Amino acid sequence: MRRMILLASLAIGLLAGDLEELRASIKTQNVKGNFTQTKILSGFDKPFKSYGSFALKDDELLWDTSRPIVSHVVINKEGIFQKNGKDLVKTSQNFDEGLFLSMVKLDTNELEKEFDIKFEGDIKKGWRIALEPKNLLLKQIFTQISIFGDKFVRKIELYEVSGDKTINEFEIK
Repeated sequence: MRRMILLASLAIGLLAGDLEELRASIKTQNVKGNFTQTKILSGFDKPFKSYGSFALKDDELLWDTSRPIVSHVVINKEGIFQKNGKDLVKTSQNFDEGLFLSMVKLDTNELEKEFDIKFEGDIKKGWRIALEPKNLLLKQIFTQISIFGDKFVRKIELYEVSGDKTINEFEIK
C-alpha cells in the first residue's frame, strides 16, 4: 500500500514538474497573430467558421473577428467586453470570464482550480493538455477541453456536453 501511495505521489510530482517546465518554456506575453474559429454544432451539416486577429498582452486578450461578422472583444480578469466605438460594454457569458484567458495564457495555477489536468507529449516537439472539469457547473457545459502547442499555444478544442465542438487555431506572427 505504501508503495502505491509513493508511486502515485511521484507521478503527481512529475506531472506538476512537467506543467511548470511547460509553463516556463512557452511564450504567453506580447503574442500576436491570426485565428480561425470553427464551431461544429450538432444538428447542422456544415461547421461555422470565423476569422480574425488576436493580441495577448499583460493580462488581456484582444480578439478581433474580421469575418463573417466584424466584432472586437477584450477579455481580461474583470470580464468579457465588446467594443462599441471607444467604449467597452461588458457582455454576459455563461462561463467564467477568465477561463478562456487562462487557457490561452496556459495559466496552470488557475486551470488546476477547475480541471483535472493530463499532460502528454514533449515540451520542445509538441504537447497536449487535456482538461476534465472538476466542478458541477463546468461538467454541465464541457466534457473535455484540449490545448495543443509547442513554444506557443496553437490550438484549443472545447468539447461540449451538447455535442457541439469549438476549435480555435492560432497562427503566431
